[in-house]
Amino acid sequence: MSKILILGMSPLPFENGKKAYGTGIRTWQFVLPLLEKGHEICLADYAVPSAYEKDFKSAFNKEQVIKGNKFIYNILTPKDFENISILAKIYREFNPDCIAGCTFYPSYVASKILSSLPEEKQVPFWADLFGHVMAEAQARAFMDASDNCLFHYWNSEFNILTSADIFSCVSQRQSYALAGELGAAGRLNMHTSGYDFARLVPCGMPDEDFVHEKNVLRAVNNISDDDFVVLWTGGYNTWTDVDTLYRGLIIAMEKNPKIKFVSTGGEIPEQDTKTYPHFLELINSGPFKSSFTMNGWINGRDVPNYYFEADIGINIDKDIYEVRLGSKNRILDWMRAGLCVLSSNVCELTEIIDSVKSGYTFKAHDYKDLADKLVYLSQHKDEVKKTAEKGRNYGRHHFNFNKTAESILKWAEHPYFAPDKFKEKKIFFEKEEALKSCNTIVENQKEMIKNKDERILELETLVKKNLIHKLYGYIKAAKRKLKVGKNSR
Repeated sequence: MSKILILGMSPLPFENGKKAYGTGIRTWQFVLPLLEKGHEICLADYAVPSAYEKDFKSAFNKEQVIKGNKFIYNILTPKDFENISILAKIYREFNPDCIAGCTFYPSYVASKILSSLPEEKQVPFWADLFGHVMAEAQARAFMDASDNCLFHYWNSEFNILTSADIFSCVSQRQSYALAGELGAAGRLNMHTSGYDFARLVPCGMPDEDFVHEKNVLRAVNNISDDDFVVLWTGGYNTWTDVDTLYRGLIIAMEKNPKIKFVSTGGEIPEQDTKTYPHFLELINSGPFKSSFTMNGWINGRDVPNYYFEADIGINIDKDIYEVRLGSKNRILDWMRAGLCVLSSNVCELTEIIDSVKSGYTFKAHDYKDLADKLVYLSQHKDEVKKTAEKGRNYGRHHFNFNKTAESILKWAEHPYFAPDKFKEKKIFFEKEEALKSCNTIVENQKEMIKNKDERILELETLVKKNLIHKLYGYIKAAKRKLKVGKNSR
C-alpha cells in the first residue's frame, strides 16, 4: 500500500456545507476508493470561499474517519492553500510515495510543490484534469468579453503538463485534446513514444443510496401532487444556456400549466456571476413567474430531498468545447437517486445516455425541441419513471466510484514516473526559427527603409519649401529695389 498526498477541493460530499460543488465530489471520487483499498491518505483541500463562513480558518491534521477508514484531513483557506511553503511542510511531514491533484487548480498547486523540491525528494505525480481548462477559459473569456484570462489559464495548465507523470480525464474526447496539449508542451518526445499519459476517469457516483429525509416540494411550495416538476440543481455556470431553457419552459407551460420549474443553486462567485441573475430577470419579467420556484443555494444535505419529489432533472448546455470535452456530476446524482434525466445532448455522458435510452435528450440551442420533450414527458409519467429506473441501474453498474477509479487504484499500487521525468524537454525548430528570424530581420529592414524614405521626403519637401520661400523673398526684394531706382530718377 502507498502513502498518498492528495490535493483537492472542499467541501466534500459528507460535509453539510452551504454549497456542494462538482470539484468536491470529484475529490471524494478519488479519496474514497483509495481509502477502501487500504492506502494511507493525507488530504489537503482548498476550501471554496463561498461554501464556508467568512471567518473560516484553516484546519490542519484533522483525523477523519469515514466508514471505518481513517485519513488526515487539512482544509485550507485560499491564502494558506496558495502558500507553497505550508503545503511543502505537509508534504515533508507526511513523506508520501506519490502525490495526486484532484481537479485543475489542486493539480497546478501540486506541480508547484514538486518544482520547489530537489529531484531526489520528488515523487510520482498524478494530475486529474477535471475537464478541459482552455475550453473553460474560452467560455470565461466570452462571458467577460475579454481574453485577459487566457494567459493565466494556459500558464497554470502548462505547469501541470510539463510536470505530471500521468493524467486523468473525464471523457475520451478530453484525452485527445490533452494529447494535443502534451505535444505543444514537448511531452510527446523520443522518451515517451508508446507511453500512455492519459487515463479515463469519468464522473462517478458512490454506492450509498440517497435518503428522503423530509418533504420539501409537494404541498409545501405551491406545488401540487399532480404537477410535473422540472428540477435544476447546482450552479449556473458559463456553459448554462438559460435563454434556451427559459424559452423552452415558457412554451411548454403555455401548453401544459401543470409544468413547474424548481431550482436549487445559483451564481458561482468564483466563476460566473452573470448567468443566474440574467435568468432571474427573464423569469421576473415573464408571464409565468409563479410557475418558477427559485430557492438559490441551500444546504447540500437538503438537496437530495428534491430529487425524490421532482419528476425530471434538467441539464442544459451551450454547444461549446468546454461542454463537448467535459461531463456532468449533477446528472449522475439524479441517476443515483432514481430521478429521470433530460439534457441537451452535447457531452460524452449525454451521448451515452441517449444511446442506451437511460434518459432523454434534446438538441442544444433548440428551445422548440426542449418544449416538445417537456410536454411529451409531462403527459407520460409512467414512461418517465421506468426510464429513471433504467438510468439508475445503468449508472450504478457503469459509473460507481470503484469502477471509475480503477486506473488510479492500479497506479497507486506501484506509482511510477513518466519516461521523460528529469530529462530535458525541448521542441527543436532550427530551420523554422532561422526562417522566422530572417523574416523578422527583413520586415524590420523594410520598416527602417520605409521610415527613412518618409523622412527623406519630408526633408526634401522642407528644402523645396525653403528654396521657394527664399526665391520669393529675393524677387520681392529685387522689385523693391527697382521701384526705388525708378522713383529716384
